[in-house]
Amino acid sequence: MGVKSWGSATVRAIARPGSRGRRWLRLVPVPSLTVPLLLLLLLRLPSLFEPHWYTDEAGYATTAWLTTHGKVLYLTVWNNKPPVLFWIYDVALAWLGPSELALHLMSTLAGLIAMAGTWVLARSYLSPARTRAAMLISAFLLGTPILNGELALPECFLIAFTAWAMVCLLASRRAREVPRAVLFAGVAGFLLGVACLIQQTALADALAGMLVVLLAGRRGWLLGSVAAAGLVVTVGLALIPDVEAAGAHNVYFFLVRSYQGYTASSLHLNLASLGPRVVAGLLLLVGVWWARRWPVERLLPWVWLSALLLVYVLPNRPYAHFLLPAVPAAALLLARATPIRRWRRPGRATLDRIPLRGSALVSAVLWVGLLGSQLTGGSLFTVKLTAEYYPAFVGRITGVLSPVDLAAVYEQFPLAEGAALGWVRRHRLEHPTAVVWSSDSWAYLLGGLTPVLPVPPIYMDQKWLGAKGLVDRVREARPVVILVTKDSHPSPAAIKPLLHRAYTEVEAADGGQLWVRSDVAARTLTSATEPEKDAAPAGKAEAAAAAASLARPRAQLRTLGVPNAVFQKGVR
Repeated sequence: MGVKSWGSATVRAIARPGSRGRRWLRLVPVPSLTVPLLLLLLLRLPSLFEPHWYTDEAGYATTAWLTTHGKVLYLTVWNNKPPVLFWIYDVALAWLGPSELALHLMSTLAGLIAMAGTWVLARSYLSPARTRAAMLISAFLLGTPILNGELALPECFLIAFTAWAMVCLLASRRAREVPRAVLFAGVAGFLLGVACLIQQTALADALAGMLVVLLAGRRGWLLGSVAAAGLVVTVGLALIPDVEAAGAHNVYFFLVRSYQGYTASSLHLNLASLGPRVVAGLLLLVGVWWARRWPVERLLPWVWLSALLLVYVLPNRPYAHFLLPAVPAAALLLARATPIRRWRRPGRATLDRIPLRGSALVSAVLWVGLLGSQLTGGSLFTVKLTAEYYPAFVGRITGVLSPVDLAAVYEQFPLAEGAALGWVRRHRLEHPTAVVWSSDSWAYLLGGLTPVLPVPPIYMDQKWLGAKGLVDRVREARPVVILVTKDSHPSPAAIKPLLHRAYTEVEAADGGQLWVRSDVAARTLTSATEPEKDAAPAGKAEAAAAAASLARPRAQLRTLGVPNAVFQKGVR
């Protein structure tokens, strides 16, 4: 079973005599792996040519860019994601700059690795025919926009680590020698730790896998303890630099306490909301205990899927990409599903299945209600996007659609930002300090703008600074340019008084406006009408000051952080 048995079979096949022309074919893995991997690459192809449109990618990319230019994560640039996510973005930015191609190539690589891990799990759990079905299901769910699998989100990256962590956990259970079993458990703990450093919710994967190992009989407690220790050590070592630079209270606030407000704003504390979640959790615990004598290969997918469906539905947010981490387990179980047979009197083996299946069913029903609702971010937008996604790509490569038409398939604000950045380039504003009052923050990277707020997406600035504190911060920073797009959150109405008092509107197109600080606008527009004068570009002094601030030692940057009272009080 697994990679080892497949590799041995391949070696034996190569060793048999045969024509040299056919020998190289035996080096190719079996079709149950290669065909789904090729299908994933085909389905992901349009993602390599997407315009800059997804706001979460913009926020992560801008945060990663700022941390590599002197800003301190969790101190002078704020985000509530762990550091390894930004390390991945750093690699992409260093490779091809602020490019969707680089980000989505990294995401595609993670998807390929996750599918390889799913294949190994399927080989130990399913027949060859069902293995092929599981892999095709995985390729479809990970490759299409239906779960936002084509993007570079934390969920897209962490599955590469969680899938192989489960492979290592099963290998530790099957290993005969104790040192070998401990080694596999330690590697699993390391991989789960890396996944948690991409997004905290990977702790659900870790708890599911370790719970199965602990209850699986011989050496269970030893292997579970080793895996847990590997996870804790990995997370602890990775967070040490951030704790030293930003302080333990800041790191704790953003990685843990900041999610309290996130959940409280969407999860209503009443029986109708909490009741099904409590029932799903209790059924999960009872089901794990009742099914503890199952083979671990059979028990793991059920516990894994039930835990992920429950944990990701807790915030009551209807985002389809929250379901991505559950794809490997769901694919295994869907492939194993059989047609309903004639009813028979249930025995003990049948009764053992009821709690786990009930837990997964309750959480799945909650997900169906969320995704089918009209809540913000819900209404199955990703299904509509998937229907337009591939025709738009074909239209673009055949020349039927222009780049502007392609961008309009996704969002409108990139068009407004593009027009504003065109004005900045034409008037030679060199890296001006800026505020992008839009849900998107790609303009910072694409236009060489220097942020003056601690969070790249403006709605997160409002969340942690408050509406009044946000406007006060902008007023004090006096950015050279302010880019405003319509339908942004928070509403542009909050910043309008400041704009009309101290700024000049210089560009308005596609639902967006570019405002330049009045003193800078006067110099810039004057120099534009006098080309013979070799005047210094407007905003040069501000750009030099911003560059100097980015180059300050970390010890000096510490004084630029948020007052401790903000972190002591939590989200306001």
